[in-house]
Amino acid sequence: MNSITGNHVIFIEETSSTNEALKLEEQFNKIPEGTLLYTHFQSQGKGQANAKWESAPSQNLLLSVLYNPHFLKIEEQMYLNFAIALACRQFLATFLPDKKVWIKWPNDLVVSGHKIGGILIENSIAGNKLKNSVVGIGLNVNQLNFENAFAISLAQLSGTKFELPMLRKALCQCLDHFYSMLQMRKFEPLKSLYESHLLQKGESAEFIIKGIKQTGQILGIGNHGKLHVMIDGEILSFLNKELVYCSLNSSNE
Repeated sequence: MNSITGNHVIFIEETSSTNEALKLEEQFNKIPEGTLLYTHFQSQGKGQANAKWESAPSQNLLLSVLYNPHFLKIEEQMYLNFAIALACRQFLATFLPDKKVWIKWPNDLVVSGHKIGGILIENSIAGNKLKNSVVGIGLNVNQLNFENAFAISLAQLSGTKFELPMLRKALCQCLDHFYSMLQMRKFEPLKSLYESHLLQKGESAEFIIKGIKQTGQILGIGNHGKLHVMIDGEILSFLNKELVYCSLNSSNE
């Protein structure tokens, strides 16, 4: 396994966004693949579709990593999403051995019905392949109070305070492992593993679709990373934000 993640590290005390800061570094400086940029405070952190990411200063993991997955075609970029989500899930599960860590499609991490982390991947395209990918990761670690009632942290779940440098190193090892699987084009194992940890898969759950609450059953992931849901006997496919979960709880806790 090639160890590239975090071999080159950039620290910024405060930034509006680690993704934006890393994109500027990549644009103006020659930085190697696997470069990790982290901060103690992110003033304008965001998740999927510009959702706000809440984080207290110096309490959590807030970082972005540069990858150059030239070997992936545009239609294969969902496997990068799978690899990064699985890496973060495995990292969290290491420190929560008595809890089930779920992946909420497409890129959130959920424990006990609460969000503990999120991922934002921004890809650049060259021709029909990916040029580079800036992978933003926010994981709640030592923060004990959140404005958002659905947020939770490692410290709240485990009763333990963690050293952030140690956690960054452990996360880099998980990222390297799954990125190596991606490089070896182990697409089916990545998809199968991702679906095995998919929140509410196979369960009856409620969603908001086009402003209407509907009950359906998540079946898995289809082409281009679309979520397949069975509703009233019909299999429907959804892109990100076309479907909203009504609950983050799973009966398989």
